[in-house]
Amino acid sequence: MPESRELALHKPAVSLKEQLARTTLRNLRSQGHTYVELREDGKRFVFFCTLCLAPCYSDAVLLGHLNGSLHRERLSCAKITLLGEKPWPFNDGVLFFDCSKGGEEEERAQISGAGEGGVGTFPLLDCCDVDDERFAIVMYDENKAHDNNQPADEISHCGDNLLISGLLIKERTVDLEVKFVGFGRIAARLFETKGRPTWIDKLWCEWLGEECPSDEEKASVPEHDFAIVTFSYFYNLGRLGLLDEPSRLLTSTSAESGKGEEDNGRKRKKSFSDPEDTSDSLCSQYDSSEEVSSRALIAADYDDHLVNKRVIKNRKVRRELRKQQRINSERICEVCKQKMLPGKDAAAILNMKTGKLACGSRNLLGAFHLFHVSCVVHWFLFCESEILGSKMVCGKGKKRCTKQSGANVNGLVSNVSWQIFSVFCPECQGTGINIEGGEIEGDTFPLSQTWRFGVKVSEGRKAWVKNPEKLENCSTGFHFPQQDKEAVKGQEERVQSMKLVRFYRVEL
Repeated sequence: MPESRELALHKPAVSLKEQLARTTLRNLRSQGHTYVELREDGKRFVFFCTLCLAPCYSDAVLLGHLNGSLHRERLSCAKITLLGEKPWPFNDGVLFFDCSKGGEEEERAQISGAGEGGVGTFPLLDCCDVDDERFAIVMYDENKAHDNNQPADEISHCGDNLLISGLLIKERTVDLEVKFVGFGRIAARLFETKGRPTWIDKLWCEWLGEECPSDEEKASVPEHDFAIVTFSYFYNLGRLGLLDEPSRLLTSTSAESGKGEEDNGRKRKKSFSDPEDTSDSLCSQYDSSEEVSSRALIAADYDDHLVNKRVIKNRKVRRELRKQQRINSERICEVCKQKMLPGKDAAAILNMKTGKLACGSRNLLGAFHLFHVSCVVHWFLFCESEILGSKMVCGKGKKRCTKQSGANVNGLVSNVSWQIFSVFCPECQGTGINIEGGEIEGDTFPLSQTWRFGVKVSEGRKAWVKNPEKLENCSTGFHFPQQDKEAVKGQEERVQSMKLVRFYRVEL
């Protein structure tokens, strides 16, 4: 006798709106619009143009944007700098877009929280589970770290890969292996008079890939003292948990409204047989169970899926908890002031001489700051432009930071400004140097000056979009247009290769 089968309607895993949006995205990418991705805004799916940082809420809006003047300007720059045969292998959500994986998995990975124009209601991802074996990490051994007496230049070097010790990954200090990805070459177009540079016209970093430079290039172009380490971003990467007490996640207004609802519930009691009736003992029992559930939720590292599993009876409290959870989990890149999205590529700065991240000299916990990959590249370029500009004015400096007055080259050295002689973290100003005695590295620049640094990065980037350098490889950079063209008239132009930057990645 054949077995009886129960018939049931199959519930599709993907909604029809999402399927339609994916189909539109596939058609766009087949036409060459590889910089367009799909992001989620609540229950809506939004097309997002990475070149222009523009969210488009419908097909018609997207079509109008792609035919607009702003997009055409950005696209003309991208054809020269980003859409080459060897693209940047990163996807940070603000400039770089790596679509080499392809397929359904890549399209689903593109559906994340958007960052511009108020699009930012993304859920926390499962990738923040440190028990996931995708992380190439081992537990941090304190005795092993103290007993390591290797020279600074030989710390953790195994071929092209490195082992960085004492990093904070989801509130646990671990040793993290990073794999070599490739080289980037920093170069500049200079104006010269009698062999002496007088003006920096353009400064860029071009992607060379995994192939090692020739021996001749290695002899003439030194490697940078700092490298770039990329991660797949999640909210508690490199920092401690959000809050210790669950009550801090709730605003005072929500707490008062919760009490008001309880008081109103007591006033609305009709009879003891009313199913909506709640006694004082049950109210206290409800409050305690809600607090326990909230504490368990916080102890579980704010996993968004646990919100649905835990029993939190007060719907308003649950909604407020999720809202505060999203707000506290967001992280802003201090270079471009844009949100960092879960699942996208983020980067930190590594001191190659000490084998520590730049933030390692500013704290003893292993915490570190993250930025968009392209923003870290731009920060390297900015520091190099400041270093080169200070050399044009006063030669090589002996100290990392001094005050200079009266000179101005490219606007990089103003009447009263702080000179830069090393790459440092844009947020904490750490350089990753070794400091003995449990001390931490002090601040170098005031906040007002770091804000001016960010303005210079933004201005140089905007000018580059209008007038990029044509290179064989993909690149990104700055342009410093000369307002007084007569000042550089008759001067010679020369392209100078400055440094090679190593890129590393944490395999996920």
